[in-house]
Amino acid sequence: MPRFELYLFIVDMEDGQVQTSEEEAICWVSDSNDVQEIRDASDKVVADKIESSERVIMFGVASVKVKGEEIMEIQFRNTDLEDGEVDRVIDLLSVAEEVAH
Repeated sequence: MPRFELYLFIVDMEDGQVQTSEEEAICWVSDSNDVQEIRDASDKVVADKIESSERVIMFGVASVKVKGEEIMEIQFRNTDLEDGEVDRVIDLLSVAEEVAH
């Protein structure tokens, strides 16, 4: 059965503590050439992860690969958070990445 790989990077928060997590999933589809079917399945995986989380999801990105090649990237952001809150975390992560290199 055809499949695709989904790599999920999430930034979430609880009690003022921000953390990042990464997950991988293998998803099965009827046709790995059907981009709409892959998008629908990917959206469902991301939505299920957000809805099942006990923490507040701030933002994230899902990378979708078919046969080892990235075919799409899905970005998501919590619009219910205060203005600037997500931007401050993005800035913090960007600074941490620069320091790490």
